[in-house]
Amino acid sequence: MARKTQVLPGELPSVPTYRTVCARFSLPAEAAEAPEEALALQAETLTPFEEGAYAFGFEAQGRTPAGETAYWVAVGAEVDFSELWHDALKSRGLLGAVRLDLAAFGWLRAMRERLPALERGVWLAALRASGEQLLLLLAEGRLAEMRALPPEAPEADFAREAMLLLAQAPMAGVATPAQAVCFSAEASAGAVLGELLGAAPRHEALPPEEEETFLQRGLRLRAEEGATFDLTPQSWRDEAKAARQRRVLAAAGALFGVAWLACAATLFLLPKIYAHKVEVAQAQLRAQGRAYQEVLDLRDRVELIERYQDRRYSALEILRLLCEAKTESMLFLSLTYRQKQVLRLTGTADATADVYAFKDALQKDERVREVKINRLTQDGKTRKQRFDVDLVFAVEEEA
Repeated sequence: MARKTQVLPGELPSVPTYRTVCARFSLPAEAAEAPEEALALQAETLTPFEEGAYAFGFEAQGRTPAGETAYWVAVGAEVDFSELWHDALKSRGLLGAVRLDLAAFGWLRAMRERLPALERGVWLAALRASGEQLLLLLAEGRLAEMRALPPEAPEADFAREAMLLLAQAPMAGVATPAQAVCFSAEASAGAVLGELLGAAPRHEALPPEEEETFLQRGLRLRAEEGATFDLTPQSWRDEAKAARQRRVLAAAGALFGVAWLACAATLFLLPKIYAHKVEVAQAQLRAQGRAYQEVLDLRDRVELIERYQDRRYSALEILRLLCEAKTESMLFLSLTYRQKQVLRLTGTADATADVYAFKDALQKDERVREVKINRLTQDGKTRKQRFDVDLVFAVEEEA
């Protein structure tokens, strides 16, 4: 089945790599089908943040020579992500709706598109941009090791991290790279790589004014290819879900209010309409004696309608009966009323005893002939009791 195409926003969010803690883990084949729990435990060993104050994301990187599945895991402080993206995504209605990607993955995807040679052999790739500095060890296009530095890090720190990355290549099962490339504004930014490898690296020009476009291109390609890495904090998802629920409740409340007003207006205007007809008929009677009998018939109809307008069965009186009989834990979800015939009600309660108490209280009213509980089940998510109740009124069988 074809994957559903997602409409992407103009600017895709990402987190600078140096503001996270990243590591590469391998899981055996039996854990690959449901890796989230195992990787969450691994993330706990990485994070320097307190429990509940961080978010983590992971993405599979293919099989290792030992037959295990490799994953990249990143952990970051939720407060940092909120500072970067919370308000911006909330204002655009995208909170919890788009992935919070890791910038390193976006940079790498854009690098691979510009320089397809990165898909072959072992490479040491560097990015020196105004937003962050990256060192990536690539084997056949896959990310084997990674280092990230803030943009203001000095040259000595960049050289040290490059040296450590090369030293760890054998431990990652990768040969020492013979090729290097540096994406930067100035060709001199890759000089340190040449010193370490003994050969000048390839230079790919990346002016500051093109950096954001370059990164967004990589992020968009990843999104279109179905990348799953996501650093969105759970609290953002909960907030977005609560906002959606509030909108649904508000819409439902508005619809119920309109329906109630329509019913009330009908009940209020119907007698007036017929009363107006009586007045017209009486005027015709005074003008034309031959219409006298028609006026009497219309008057009888009006009297019949007025008898039907007995307030004991009005929507307001029945609603009063429901409110007096309900317990504090009960919440009504929908209500359908056919006057003097039947009322159908759905809702939730904390306990089954509340529903049966509600039934007993309704049954005591002389207007109610029978109370039927059609459904009483427990909601698996809220643990509340969902119920459907029918009220049959005593006048249902009257001629």
